Amino acid sequence: MLQDEQKLLYMLALVCLPFWVVDSLSVMRPTWDTLALRAVWGGLTGVMAWSLSRVSPERRQVVLTLAGVVLPNVFFGLVLSRVGGVNSPLFGWLCVLPVVSLSISRGALGLGVLSTLFPMVSAGVVMWLSGTSAPLMATWLLLLLGAGGMGMLLSSFYRRVGNARVRAEAERLAAKEALVASQTRVLEAERLAQVGRLAAGVAHEVKNPLAYIQANLRFLQEEWQQVAPGVGTAEYTEALQETMQGVERIHQIVKDLTAMSRAEGVEGVGRCELAPILDASVRLASVRLKSLVKLAVEEPPAQMAVRAEPRRLGQVLLNLLLNAADAIEDAKVLDGQVAVRVETVAERVRLVVEDNGPGMKPEHLAKLFTPFFTTKEQGKGTGLGLTLSRQYVESFGGQLSAENRPEGGARFIVDLPVA
Repeated sequence: MLQDEQKLLYMLALVCLPFWVVDSLSVMRPTWDTLALRAVWGGLTGVMAWSLSRVSPERRQVVLTLAGVVLPNVFFGLVLSRVGGVNSPLFGWLCVLPVVSLSISRGALGLGVLSTLFPMVSAGVVMWLSGTSAPLMATWLLLLLGAGGMGMLLSSFYRRVGNARVRAEAERLAAKEALVASQTRVLEAERLAQVGRLAAGVAHEVKNPLAYIQANLRFLQEEWQQVAPGVGTAEYTEALQETMQGVERIHQIVKDLTAMSRAEGVEGVGRCELAPILDASVRLASVRLKSLVKLAVEEPPAQMAVRAEPRRLGQVLLNLLLNAADAIEDAKVLDGQVAVRVETVAERVRLVVEDNGPGMKPEHLAKLFTPFFTTKEQGKGTGLGLTLSRQYVESFGGQLSAENRPEGGARFIVDLPVA
């Protein structure tokens, strides 16, 4: 709107000088005095147009009133007084001035009244100086009043049309954003549903053979201790114990994976103890992290609780840990390290996940949580993990942010309210 107003004033400034030809034709001689008046008029209008972008919004309306209402009536009245006054063909142009002035007011009632009154005052002064009779003066003033009223109606209509256009554009943009958001949610829901179905299927297929492997190992361990007690059995007993621990670990991972993929298990946001969620997420992530990095986890106090939904908070932590592993693997860091620590600040709990990988480029930080944005290779990432994680954390009343560590690597901070 500011640009439109400036263009309009610049146009008014430019048309001042060409109309000097009309001044001269009206009296059949060059009128150098009206040329000077029009030059001053155009110059002042141009300066005011230039100043619109350099004044506060409160003063902008004052500048518009001066440039679009006061100056045209004052200077046109002066020009008329130099070319014959009421007897000049230019006198009829006074009926157009309200419309020109109202194009600046954009439907504002106060400016509309001024745009009507100023031409009437200017015409009245010119007719009084020319000795016009009262009936003729009244006729002209009524014509000017009618022109001003018509201009006010047109200006008000223009304003309503403009407001309707702005509302329609805002509604169109809102509908477009809602459509994009809906499509994004559909894609995310479909992807998560596929992952959930896959995880549930894998867990189901692994659970049964795992159960009889675990039972057989326990049977072998008990039988071995009975049949071959004493010397020489330590190595076999240790091997059986380690195998049993590995199977129990797989069993726990399958249990966690089943709970993570069960859509009907979503609970409401409420009190959530942090230690079990962190343990489950680390167990799931360690399947991948163990061969790539050294994982250091700072265990939170046993009774520490935050306001969250357990399953989704576990998804967020798991996603951050796996992203750290991917970054370290892609950068081929030899001594990869991932650390998880817990900080308490006032009534907030901060979960910090950081790594010693390559970190993030500055231009990527601003787009990190944008849907479908990913720095991973084709087919390795969908670009939805961090977007969904931020949505989850914000639904808890928290915040998820990312930054680069001064010593190198990336740091993700999950800020949650204390329960």
